[in-house]
Amino acid sequence: MPGMKRSLKIDEVPDVHKEPYVLTGYRPPQQPWSFYLMSIFAKNNETVNVWTHLIPGFYLLWLLKTYSDDVSFASDDDSSMLLLLFGTSNFTFHIFSACAHLLHSRSVAVYYVTFIFDYLGIAFHVFTSGTVQYFLSSETSFFHAVHPWFPWACVLFTCCYFAANAYSHVTYRRCHSERVMTQVVSFSIIYLWVTSPVIHRIYSDIYNGTVDDVTWMHVNHILLIAIAGFFHGSGMPQKFFPGVCDVIGHGHQIFHVVMSTSVIFQLKASFADLQNRRHLDLVRIRPTDWSITAYLVVLFTSYGYTTAIFVHKALSKVHNN
Repeated sequence: MPGMKRSLKIDEVPDVHKEPYVLTGYRPPQQPWSFYLMSIFAKNNETVNVWTHLIPGFYLLWLLKTYSDDVSFASDDDSSMLLLLFGTSNFTFHIFSACAHLLHSRSVAVYYVTFIFDYLGIAFHVFTSGTVQYFLSSETSFFHAVHPWFPWACVLFTCCYFAANAYSHVTYRRCHSERVMTQVVSFSIIYLWVTSPVIHRIYSDIYNGTVDDVTWMHVNHILLIAIAGFFHGSGMPQKFFPGVCDVIGHGHQIFHVVMSTSVIFQLKASFADLQNRRHLDLVRIRPTDWSITAYLVVLFTSYGYTTAIFVHKALSKVHNN
């Protein structure tokens, strides 16, 4: 674009901004905010990362709008509010991540702060994923076996996930083995936990020969997350073609696309369970306004406290350096 400054090479940017095997396309630091906002329309190594979050994010909003034609989110059935909350968290984490990729190049401090909020968005999404699958998609036997502490365990585990990743983000360099291990292990554990209601359901449906289209949608979103995790952690394909995938074709971009596709499948499957009134046909205790509010109050209080701690820690680290 006219007026855009030239992109930099990897040896011209701060260490925190360096991406393994990405040799060119870096945006210069310390430019006006408008420069980074407008860089979404320019050729750089973050352009595709931003768009692969923005497009799915607004598509998820459109899905929620279409679902509102069939399901009243303002009805007395609080289960529908869980679906709205889930869809909202999906949009939120896509936007937080898009902003992180869009703005982080401005400075080291902005890099730390924006990606702390990125982890917050992911943690919130994982919490709503667990609660919606528990209340809308699980089998009766699983539901009663873990009632009422399953949602509270989701609150606890996602807070731990957020704190662990914020800590590793501020403490270790991007490619440090302990940081990578923290990301992989913490997400794998929390994702297995929040997905356990549908994992049990899939096993039960296969065992009983009652697999339907919605069950396969749940299978698809789990398999897609596994594929996304592979591209996130493997460094492929860019590790075999350093410099070739700088602008398009990077494994992190593939990770974004596959992960967003998984989230879309999951939202559609949860809506199908709500529309089929699975949560009513099964004998269970449904969520109430009070219980949902209690989860969110504890969750956001913990998130806010954790965010304040690690933003302060990050800014202090930048100042001391």
